[in-house]
This record gives sequence, structure tokens and C-alpha cells, in this order.
Amino acid sequence: MPVEMALKFFAHYIQRELGIVYAEHNYFQLQNRLEEIAKALGIASIEALHREASTGIHGAMKQLLLDLATNNETSFFRDPRVFAALDTILTKGLDSNLWGVGGLRLWSAASSSGQEALSLAMQLTEMGDRRGAPLNFSIVGTDISDRILTRARSFTYSQLEIQRGLSAPRMERFFTKDASGGWSAVKDIGRHITYQKLNLKEAFNFPRGFHVILCRNVLIYQSVEGKTEILKRISATMEPSGYLILGAGESLIGLSHDFEQEFVDGTVMYRKKAAAGRAA
Repeated sequence: MPVEMALKFFAHYIQRELGIVYAEHNYFQLQNRLEEIAKALGIASIEALHREASTGIHGAMKQLLLDLATNNETSFFRDPRVFAALDTILTKGLDSNLWGVGGLRLWSAASSSGQEALSLAMQLTEMGDRRGAPLNFSIVGTDISDRILTRARSFTYSQLEIQRGLSAPRMERFFTKDASGGWSAVKDIGRHITYQKLNLKEAFNFPRGFHVILCRNVLIYQSVEGKTEILKRISATMEPSGYLILGAGESLIGLSHDFEQEFVDGTVMYRKKAAAGRAA
């Protein structure tokens, strides 16, 4: 019973802080992660971790909880169909000047260790090559985890990570291999990306609206109320012509009326309605 009490306590804490819901049938995942935290903090058991947390969660314990509660699974060009569809909508938007003259702005929400943001930067660089002139674009990557953001800002990946989703020509063009066997993104590609800490459950504000937002496999962990609130804030920071891209198993049905569903090259995308208003 004490273990069950501890799991319920931490599940409620994570939901309150991040909006991530651990249903009871998924408590085994939470238990595994709490055991990792206890070991990292030198605490003997989950029950002992619970006793210490009951007096207040802060410092290293809080950061570890926030880090391990999130799923940082990612890879370069994850789900190639999404990037093929992106190529289509971005090309059409450039041809019609839909994105304007101030540069294309993209947001990789819950960006983890940065593979998605770098994939976008590589794709847009290649689009510029095809058009015969570099594109003006910027990418913001956000995540709740300080640890994972530090990794992303290093722009450095292991041999295993670099091989997940990257072709040999892209590896050779956009990365350099160091003496320790790691691969670092070249400065020319990394300069387009900035990373910042952000909790999607809390209010957020960006100085300019985004044309494309990727928020993939994030809402699936939220309650219905949490999804609705996050989508309201996302909509408010998008340009009317912008596109929202969710994970393959996610949908806006019953959650938001600010978007129209479009099928692009077999992939579902959500385009913000002009009537939904422009980001402030």
C-alpha cells in the first residue's frame, strides 16, 4: 500500500505541474522512473522518496521529476511523411508569398534534444538550395527540461543518434565528426535555432506569431481540459495562415474550432482559420 500511495502522490504532482496524466494502468512506468530518481538522489526506496517529497519538492528532486516525467524519445526526420507534407505546404507558401517578407518562423514544441528543430533547419536549407537563394527562417525549440535543453544547445549527437533518420549525404553536409566519435551540427545550420525553457501548461507569449508549429505527441499525455487550454494558447501565437502539426495519433476533434483540417500528401495538418485572429 505505501508504494501505491507514493505513486498516486507523484502522479498528482506531475499532473499539477505539467498536465501529464499517469493513469493507474500506467503506474508501472511511473514506478520505474521514480526508482531511477531515488537511485540518483541516493534514496533507498520510492517510499522514502515519498516521505521526503511530502515536506516539499524542490531543487534536484523537482528537476529530476520534471525531466523523467516527460518522454524525450525523438530522432531526425521522425515520420518522414510529415516532412514531405511540410515541403509541399512551405513551397506553395513561398511561391505565393504567403509567409511574407519577414522570414518564415517555426516552433518545435517539446523539442527534446533538438533533432526535430535541426531536421527543420536542414529541410529549409535544402529548399533554399533548390530555389537558388538561401531562405530567411528562424526556429524556436522549447522544452520543460533544463537537462534536455542543455543537450539540445550543444548540437552534438552520438553515432547512434546521428544514424537515426539521417542519410549519409545529410550527415556529411550538416555535421562534423569530432575526435571522440560524436557529431556536431555545423554553425551555419545551428544559427537558425534558439532554445528556451517553456511549460506548455503555463501561459506563454512570443513577440511574433509562427507560421508553422509542430507539437507532436504532446497533447496525448494531457487531460481534455489541458489539451483545450494548450490549443487556445497555441492558436493565439500563430499567424492566420499558419499550420499546426500534431502526432499521428492525435486529433483536434472536440478540442478546438480555430483550425481547418487539411490532407497534404496523405498527412493530416491543421490550418488556422483567418477568422480565429492574428497573434498579438
